[in-house]
Amino acid sequence: MIYVEKEENRTIFKVTGDVTANEIMMQVVQYVDGEPTDTVLWNFTDASKVKITTMEMKGIADSLKKTATDRTTRKVALVGSKSINLGLGKLFVAFAQLAGLQGTYQAFRDMNHAIEWLEDSSNDQ
Repeated sequence: MIYVEKEENRTIFKVTGDVTANEIMMQVVQYVDGEPTDTVLWNFTDASKVKITTMEMKGIADSLKKTATDRTTRKVALVGSKSINLGLGKLFVAFAQLAGLQGTYQAFRDMNHAIEWLEDSSNDQ
């Protein structure tokens, strides 16, 4: 399940239990079609299983490239405490770069480091 909340100019996606690529994609589409914030935090620390293939992950990055039409540079942090979730986050960062997505993506193991990075304006593009 994915819970969504907004804090100031940040959207937080909190993933719990098992989650699929379709659930992630539905949230991404709603985010892009709504009022996107400048920073995004995907919190996978309470996810027990992320059911996503490499091709589905690439598909999410490719879909974002097609649907995100504004030219705002956003910062997106992906946080996973387990090795598998962190690895998936790093793989998505690579796909985002390959797709040429507008924005900066970073994977983290520690929530505090992710928040510090999101709040640090010195590395904004």
